[in-house]
Amino acid sequence: MLRKKKKDINNDYMYLQALKNKKVPLLVLDPQWHELFPEYRKTSEIKSCEKRLNELLKKQGKAANDIKEYEKAKKAIMDNIVYNMTDGNEPDSFFKIKKQEKNQKLMADLNDKISQAEEIQRAMPAQIQLANNELLVEAMKVCYSELTSNTEQIEKIEEWIKEARNALKDKILEKQDMEMRNTQMYKYMHNLLGAQVVEVFDKNHHVWKGNIEENKNGDLL
Repeated sequence: MLRKKKKDINNDYMYLQALKNKKVPLLVLDPQWHELFPEYRKTSEIKSCEKRLNELLKKQGKAANDIKEYEKAKKAIMDNIVYNMTDGNEPDSFFKIKKQEKNQKLMADLNDKISQAEEIQRAMPAQIQLANNELLVEAMKVCYSELTSNTEQIEKIEEWIKEARNALKDKILEKQDMEMRNTQMYKYMHNLLGAQVVEVFDKNHHVWKGNIEENKNGDLL
């Protein structure tokens, strides 16, 4: 069991390496992927990978929105700083200086938040790509499991069809032999006894007669 688990880990690493430089569309945004994998077909691994990918996308979106909001707040603070600029000689210069100190602190806090959000944005593409590839690997496992199962069934059905064709060929030959024998006997009886006498016998028997006109007009085989 441990050996199998290690093998699975090695396979996953190999698959992820193969996808490393491949630009894979985001599966959770791909309608065809959702069509191929409705909820009931998703394994627990697929659901887990899908959840992580969605969380990363939300985190990326939140960081982008946060930066926009921070930039708006930053502009408002800059306007407030300009408005409260003072040389210290105005009657309300003390209050303006206090506001400027507060504005500087708010500006520093905003710059820190912007830096953090930008750091998240820089980190997200690589994390999203990895999570998307991990989701793809789990989806491929399900696909190949079904492909393998279907292939086994296809091969069995092909073998059954082959055997059925051979059996059908034998039955066709057997049928043709009996038809030829019926034709031979029916022609013989027609030639020997004539149609009227043979029809008396026909009334009490259900027989394959073939082409009756040929049987009536044909020569004795």
